[in-house]
Amino acid sequence: MVDTMNEGLRRNGKPPVMKRRPPGKSKVAMDWTAAANRARQHLGKRKRTFSETQSLELIDFFAEHGTVTSAQMQQHGSADFVGTILGHVTTAVHGGGRVPKAGGWYRTEAAGSIYVIDPGFAEAWKAG
Repeated sequence: MVDTMNEGLRRNGKPPVMKRRPPGKSKVAMDWTAAANRARQHLGKRKRTFSETQSLELIDFFAEHGTVTSAQMQQHGSADFVGTILGHVTTAVHGGGRVPKAGGWYRTEAAGSIYVIDPGFAEAWKAG
C-alpha cells in the first residue's frame, strides 16, 4: 500500500529540494531569426530619439564584426546612443531587464569595454 501523504517526501521526511535553472539557461533553443525580426520591428515601431536608420546601422556594424570595442561602437554615436539601441534590441529579444549572462544576444567583456554578439543572432540579423 502506498502512503500518498508522504509519497513525495525524502527519507528524512522533508520535501525534495527543487533546483531552479539559472536565468538564461533554457532547454529550448533560441530562435535567432525570430529574435532578429522582433528587434528590427521594435527599432522601427515608433518615433524614437534616435533614427531607425542610425539604429539599424549600429546593429549591422555589430553583426558584421562580431566583437567590437566600445570606442568602435561609439563611432556610430554617443555612449548614450549605443546603450539605448542595445537596450531596445534586448527588450525585443529577451523582454525587459538585462541581457541574460548565458544565452543573451550579446555579452560584454573586459569590464564592458568589449562587446561580443552571439553568432546565431549575428547570422540571423545579417540574413534579415
